[in-house]
Amino acid sequence: MKRTVVVLYIALAAAGALFAQEVTLSGELKTGFYIEQEQLGYNDPIANGGMTNNDGDSGTREGRLRLDFRSVYGNVGLRVRFQIEPEGQGPYLPTWSFAYAYGNLFNDQLTISAGLLGESPWGSGGPKLRSEPETREYMSYNSLSGDPYIASEGLMGIRFEYKPSFVPGLNVGFVLNQPDQVAIDIAKQTLGDVLGESVIGVSYENKYFAARVGYRFDSKADTFSNNKDEGSRLTYRLEERVLDGLVEGMKVWLNGTYYGIGCEQFDLPTGAGIVKVGSGEYFINWLYWLWDTDNFTAQLYTGLGIYKSYSNNNFRPNKRQEYTSLEFLPAFYYKLFDNLLQVGMGLGFGIESGTGKTYKNSPSQYFSIEPQIRLNLGPNAVIAAVYTYTGKYAWWIKDAGIPTDGINEGDMSVKHSINIRAVYTF
Repeated sequence: MKRTVVVLYIALAAAGALFAQEVTLSGELKTGFYIEQEQLGYNDPIANGGMTNNDGDSGTREGRLRLDFRSVYGNVGLRVRFQIEPEGQGPYLPTWSFAYAYGNLFNDQLTISAGLLGESPWGSGGPKLRSEPETREYMSYNSLSGDPYIASEGLMGIRFEYKPSFVPGLNVGFVLNQPDQVAIDIAKQTLGDVLGESVIGVSYENKYFAARVGYRFDSKADTFSNNKDEGSRLTYRLEERVLDGLVEGMKVWLNGTYYGIGCEQFDLPTGAGIVKVGSGEYFINWLYWLWDTDNFTAQLYTGLGIYKSYSNNNFRPNKRQEYTSLEFLPAFYYKLFDNLLQVGMGLGFGIESGTGKTYKNSPSQYFSIEPQIRLNLGPNAVIAAVYTYTGKYAWWIKDAGIPTDGINEGDMSVKHSINIRAVYTF
């Protein structure tokens, strides 16, 4: 089904390009070279390396190529984004972020979009956390560094956005779309299942601030296990627009997402007693402060996560129940030679608390030091050399990037890594 839809959109894109008033094709290529040495507890250090860029969602292996196609003709248009990256040990395969057609009606007061939806007007934005209520989200890991990131794919749906002319800056709407993780065959899904996975959202912006929030409902069409609901999802973003007028280049914003709202659980007997099992409930928030000038960039990112994991396999030890994490990521980069060269350092520090803490005797969750030299080769090409020292508590499985369940729990991973990153945008 998805392949048919994708082929249809490609055909529409090719046909629409012939008559479009505006056609753009842009993209981004990320790759690099990575080496590391990691010592787990008192074991001998292990070396690892290969081609990759471990800066965020740069792909699981050697890197990724992301392409963005846009076509506009009058009040209708087409938007397609997909990325190509190696999948495991296999060939390079495309992942579709979105591929949808849209139309603006009633003097642009109503926008209707249909297809593989993305670019949500009610998403969290970034940079540390990117979440959209009408997409499928899952955890992915860089195959070399083990660093986790949230990946997403577009879901089939229809989105309605109402932007009334009498309230400039307001956007309210809803989405009818397919389930996150399909547990019921598409042919057997009822109207109630589709409505149960719908999204509602609202956003508002003016010259002083901007805010948006989206809420995705949940139905039996996608369940975790034992026929239990995985719960609803909420995303939000708040940003001020006053500071930049007072101090040039300075701004503050906040975003977050709440997974598993109202998820169902059931009791599971274990040797340690009864634990709750379910898809997991967690509330992740990031507060950002950025000061970007002609001479330097200073930033402080602060993250707060509240987790009730209920034996979710995304977490280890997988029978941990409740814990809270707090992270601080300050950084400073100085710009030289009219921003041809950037030199600076980022720091990281995280702590955990609560009964589900990774290791009860650890003074911190992790700490890191990351000096960086970055060469800006014009507006489109970047090469950066990054050294990272990381100390992280708990034993980390090399391939999965997650700690084990007990035997060596509490050991510390000490990692030294060097990553040569190359990014080209067009």
